[in-house]
Amino acid sequence: MDNSNIASMFEMLDSSNKGSISFVQYKEALKTLGLCTAEEVLKDDGHGVTFDKFRNEVCICPASLQAFARKL
Repeated sequence: MDNSNIASMFEMLDSSNKGSISFVQYKEALKTLGLCTAEEVLKDDGHGVTFDKFRNEVCICPASLQAFARKL
């Protein structure tokens, strides 16, 4: 997935243009994209998820490797 598509997805989630999305939005986006399962436990650090973090999760590795890497 290229950066412009990822940016478009993030912009749809960040409709208020805060520069971050909530952890719930982030997790739901990853589930929708098939990058995590409903059972997978992701840690919420209490901060919003920035575009850079979002891009890194959906762009760097194939989906199966990302899901595996988050479990480590």
